[in-house]
Amino acid sequence: MQNQRRLVALLLCSTVAAWGQGNSFDKIRYNGGSVDSKVDPKDWHNQLTVTSDMITLELKDGKRVEIPPKTVTSLSYGQEAHRRVGTMIALAILISPIALFGLLHKTRLHFIGIQYTLPDNKTGGILLQGDKDNYRAILVALQGVTGAPVSVAEKDREFVPVSIRTQVTKGEEENTANEKPNSATESASQDAARGTVNVSSNPIGAEVFADGDFVGNSPAVLKLAPGKHTVAVKSSGYSDWAKEITVQNGSQLQLNANLERHSP
Repeated sequence: MQNQRRLVALLLCSTVAAWGQGNSFDKIRYNGGSVDSKVDPKDWHNQLTVTSDMITLELKDGKRVEIPPKTVTSLSYGQEAHRRVGTMIALAILISPIALFGLLHKTRLHFIGIQYTLPDNKTGGILLQGDKDNYRAILVALQGVTGAPVSVAEKDREFVPVSIRTQVTKGEEENTANEKPNSATESASQDAARGTVNVSSNPIGAEVFADGDFVGNSPAVLKLAPGKHTVAVKSSGYSDWAKEITVQNGSQLQLNANLERHSP
């Protein structure tokens, strides 16, 4: 029993240590924002680090911005990120004209907008671009430390991980002045209708997927709509693990994935 307790304590310490180190992404494009930078918007070699204490963007030209998670007022994805950041540019809040680069694209580019409050109570914002392999993890990490829902156009919702709490907008014509007074209540009601799936794994830190979308690393807490879903857990050097589950309104499920190591 004592050995089991030591093992559990060790696993918990490892999880906390991994979270404390945060998530770092080194394939990021900066398309404009509150950082006065001349970095090429086509250059991927910038770094975003997300921890519970700070969101840090380090650009290739040496410019750097640190955003305390509690100051983040909005997260957005896709065309909605374009719209929100474009509005800020029109209001002359953003000082980098490079942001206009991102507003001219019509193809599937994974743009992520972060709006936050500056020390002088003005609004700051940055428009980033992740690639197809990391943008989901970026959204998961950002929401994990800020708690802010991701605003997304209805046509872009399918590209956002199912575990992400979203606020679906009607399109570019919609603005916050036209939002329904009970929208917050409706959002809370929708969240309550989802089921909770707790996913743990051995080894800890394996990648977790819900219906084929990457949703984070184990241990993970998923909020899934009622119905059938497939949860998969993967880790390098181990065989993939997958299970089909049925989620009901307000249900709670516990999944423990014991991965088998590949034979040498």
